[in-house]
Amino acid sequence: MSSKKSILVGIDYSPPSINALREAARIANACDLSLICYHVLDQDILADFQSHEAYDENGILEFAYEKIETFICDVIGTAHDIEAFVNIGNPFLETLKLIKEHNPETLVLGSRGFGTIVPHTVGALASKCVRKAPVEVLLIRKDQDKPFHAIIACIDFSDNSIRAAHRAAEIARQDGAQLRLVHIYRPPIYADSDIGWLGPAFPMIQEPSIIDDISNRLERLGYDLGKEYDLQDLSTVVHRYPSVTKGLYESSKEMNADLIVLGTRGRTGFRTLYLGTTAESLIHGTPCSTLAVKPEGFTYSLD
Repeated sequence: MSSKKSILVGIDYSPPSINALREAARIANACDLSLICYHVLDQDILADFQSHEAYDENGILEFAYEKIETFICDVIGTAHDIEAFVNIGNPFLETLKLIKEHNPETLVLGSRGFGTIVPHTVGALASKCVRKAPVEVLLIRKDQDKPFHAIIACIDFSDNSIRAAHRAAEIARQDGAQLRLVHIYRPPIYADSDIGWLGPAFPMIQEPSIIDDISNRLERLGYDLGKEYDLQDLSTVVHRYPSVTKGLYESSKEMNADLIVLGTRGRTGFRTLYLGTTAESLIHGTPCSTLAVKPEGFTYSLD
């Protein structure tokens, strides 16, 4: 495993991966990180050609290296500390191997790769890396090609959402961006099966005091972050929505946010990182870039 700090970016030559490379290069320059670019030739696709006598794996790799080096040069030039890799195998497993070998601070991917037709749908590799890769994952939308200007941090007061808030503050300071801490309040409800309707689980008169308490906690967090990171444009808001995903989506539209930062849920040593329906839906549905921050100590084993 390399001890040098780096940022890892996956390239599949789709439009979102062009901006993923540009954003990764920008972050690498700003944070003095080495830039590691990689492309994976899917072994399942190559298997269809391996039985033919004309199949030349070395020739394929040589062509693939020339292609990725030309692509990098065309997109960001050569004035960077860059390493480029082409591997043959399962794209997700090869990504994990590169993470283990190079220990990057962030994995950057285009949010939509080959095989997806819905504009905001996250590609299969990106989705799997968000759930399982043991580093934070930045998904770049195809229209993101400049510093972030408006960032939302999703706060539910869990330990990992506080970690996400600090990462959002770091990026806001780096890019000179607005930062808004958002908590979505979901009123407790219950289902009355006899008459078939949903009602509040407690008297509604208590709700204003609950929201006031949440607002105060959020403001204290905002004050601490603003002071620690010297942020000049930081705000906090509590929105009342029955759906957290819908509330965050509407908040991003209201702010015209170009980055949402959220903490994912998981348990150290488990083979799978469980995002939960909120994060999963948001990552797949949001029209802006997303940074998924992993729990401290999260690991994923290949064994």
